[in-house]
Amino acid sequence: MLTLLALHGSGRDETDLVEFCHQLAPQAHTSAPRGTFAQADGFTFFRRRSDHSIAAAEVVNLARSWLSQEFEAHLPAPGEVIVVGYSSGAIFAEALLSVAPERFAGAILMRPEPLSRNFSFSEMSAKPILIVAGKHDERRRHDDAAVLAEQLNQAGALVSLHVIDAGHGWARHNVDVALAHSWLAAMATN
Repeated sequence: MLTLLALHGSGRDETDLVEFCHQLAPQAHTSAPRGTFAQADGFTFFRRRSDHSIAAAEVVNLARSWLSQEFEAHLPAPGEVIVVGYSSGAIFAEALLSVAPERFAGAILMRPEPLSRNFSFSEMSAKPILIVAGKHDERRRHDDAAVLAEQLNQAGALVSLHVIDAGHGWARHNVDVALAHSWLAAMATN
């Protein structure tokens, strides 16, 4: 059975992506853990530095620890696991992929940012990854999604990059759901 591991963004909680995942694949099991760290009115999976940059090695270590301690608890269903991350949840998903790419059948990364500009992923031969970036995302550099796509391509992943007419939030007309749904359907037939 397909399992979607839903990783919410900063200042949000485990309920944030449940409806998105249900629209994406109603038949799938959704596992939605809560980030470890309190932030604003919600939680996050890692903390940024005071200048808002990412301490890549620290996030990767958090991902390694999370996998060893919590993977079984959050993903009890056997079968394929697709990690679905939004914003900082997408960044944490990148860290999970870098630590244990073999544990995931693929990934959907929405409004992501590279862990660092020169990050190198572990080998992930032909692993399908969808990146959905916002053309007007005020929280990201204009080339963040392209840099991340290139890093993943260098590791052998099959990256599908879409830059859509949106900011950091959800696009109008359910464009995020439509893209992710068609990507997941294409992945299922391959």
